[in-house]
Amino acid sequence: MNKFVEVKASTIDLAVANALEQLGVARDRVEVEVLAKGGLFSKAHVKVTVIETALTKVQDFVNGILDKMGLSSRATVTDDNGTLNIEITGEDSGTAIGYRGEALDAIQYLVLTYLNQEKSEFKKVVVDSENYREKRRETLTALALRLAEKAHRTARKIELEPMNPFERRVIHSALADSEIASTVSEGEESNRHVVIVPKGVELKGGRRNNNRRDRKDNRDRDHGRKDGAKKADKPRPQKAERNYDDIPDGKVYSLLSDDDDFVKPAVVKTGPPKFKSFGGKKR
Repeated sequence: MNKFVEVKASTIDLAVANALEQLGVARDRVEVEVLAKGGLFSKAHVKVTVIETALTKVQDFVNGILDKMGLSSRATVTDDNGTLNIEITGEDSGTAIGYRGEALDAIQYLVLTYLNQEKSEFKKVVVDSENYREKRRETLTALALRLAEKAHRTARKIELEPMNPFERRVIHSALADSEIASTVSEGEESNRHVVIVPKGVELKGGRRNNNRRDRKDNRDRDHGRKDGAKKADKPRPQKAERNYDDIPDGKVYSLLSDDDDFVKPAVVKTGPPKFKSFGGKKR
């Protein structure tokens, strides 16, 4: 049943404005019926009725969720050829995203549940805020391409952290036509994750977590040889040069080995040098 209110005011426009404020909807969501135009000694009287459609019902449903979350944000719903796009805007739109989009995913799941109960014909639902979905897609695509090169270079599988279905699809799509790596999904439910597998190379072992174990096994084999022969030492990789210019707070950042995709702070000692005494012990 459609909601409506009857409002009286000095003018028709003022009466409609008061009715929209009471209903909490925009002008394009209502039908206005003028019951009395008003005059010098009488007020204008209007009946304003909310027009309910599948889109408006979803919009009201999402706005109800945002209200219960205590967020000062509103949802706008549009239909794109069967795909329901829900855009959240407002002061707390960033909070509506959550950590790595978890809040958006939760709202999206609730909307899907609601539509199933309503037996809606919408085929897909996308809840977004501050263009987070597209930004995340670009970040994951760049990550997938970089890790594919690393997997091929090191001849090892690379296991990514657990991701939601949207993020896993982005990784799969990014490497779908790759000539150096392929992708598979492993794990169940919340532990479902993507594994990047190099193409055209002989794998050196399992995943990247096996690097340390492989090196230990090699040392054990060398130590146990009966003939005492030692395995030829491989050339050690050159360490990146440390940059001591503009050192903040007595620290300098240096790049670690090629297998590490991060930088680690190295403490730089300051102050006068310490000298060790070689004199006799004091009695």
